[in-house]
Amino acid sequence: MSEIDMAALIPYVFITTFTPGPNNVSSAAMAAKFGLRRTWSYTLGIASGVFLLMILGGSLSGFLMELVPKLEGTMKWIGAAYIVWLAWGLVREVPHEGGSSGGEGGFFKGMALQCVNVKVMIYCLTLYSVFLRPLLARPLPVLMSALFLAVVCFSSVVLWALFGVGIESFLGSPGRRRALNYFFAAMLVMTALQVAELI
Repeated sequence: MSEIDMAALIPYVFITTFTPGPNNVSSAAMAAKFGLRRTWSYTLGIASGVFLLMILGGSLSGFLMELVPKLEGTMKWIGAAYIVWLAWGLVREVPHEGGSSGGEGGFFKGMALQCVNVKVMIYCLTLYSVFLRPLLARPLPVLMSALFLAVVCFSSVVLWALFGVGIESFLGSPGRRRALNYFFAAMLVMTALQVAELI
């Protein structure tokens, strides 16, 4: 691990992971809508998806570096469409007193987001092709780094979920909840526009 520039790696990991993106914004929205307890499976799905992507990225980095540029344009649009679909779900939601009942995102919904999350894919490729290159072709270090990155991801989405719960606790009426849904939907649409490189 002495070949890895930790002074560059650690800030990159934390800044990239904790800034707004599809995982963080959707976790905040989900927790505001359903509460933290009912958002756990979604956040675990996100972290598990990130873990699998990191293992894939660390194991197949050279091949993926050639493949992803060819698929990047398509994946951007698929990812943007999925994020807009998440936003549309928030807009359609009819808030009721006492929160929402049913329909919360589950483990597989969180994992599915990683399949189209261009931010995570680029992050993964950058990590293993630039920062973690010395780990390539070494299964145990790749596995350990993927686990570490998944834990950081999980910490981030839980923190954002707590933010969502905190905002929700100040909103007592269905009208205010609807405004919060619109706010999170707008953040997701902005994220989708960034993913599609339209802004």
